[in-house]
Amino acid sequence: MAKISGKNGKVMYGSVVVAEQVSWSMSGVTMPTTKAPTAFGDTGMAVKEITDLPDAGTLEFNGNWDPSNATQKALHTACAAGTHLTNLYLYANTSTFWRVGTGGYIIVTKSQAITLPRNNFGTIAFSGDISTAAMEQVGTGT
Repeated sequence: MAKISGKNGKVMYGSVVVAEQVSWSMSGVTMPTTKAPTAFGDTGMAVKEITDLPDAGTLEFNGNWDPSNATQKALHTACAAGTHLTNLYLYANTSTFWRVGTGGYIIVTKSQAITLPRNNFGTIAFSGDISTAAMEQVGTGT
């Protein structure tokens, strides 16, 4: 079984690397469910049913804050404008990455979340909602 480390990971916006990012994550797809009604006081196992369309999830990435980095600034502009992104890529390595599926898009919901501790480097965090289509993996390299 192949194991992939985040050592060679990166986040790209279009063809440009978002500078200084050190980790990313995706929440994955979730299916909303509900318990189906029981009949005449049934005491057996509750039956669950799908209640809605799947939720494509969210993504987050963070790293070192670079106040002069144009790509970090561009993601903030996209957040403030509510832009639908189809060109945000989460790389595990040079040959494996995730992108939003055909017809889907990502809305950046958090940007410029900056932490500046007294005795360390400043960090910045971004979040996004994935809409219409789930993230899809491209490539299987290690």
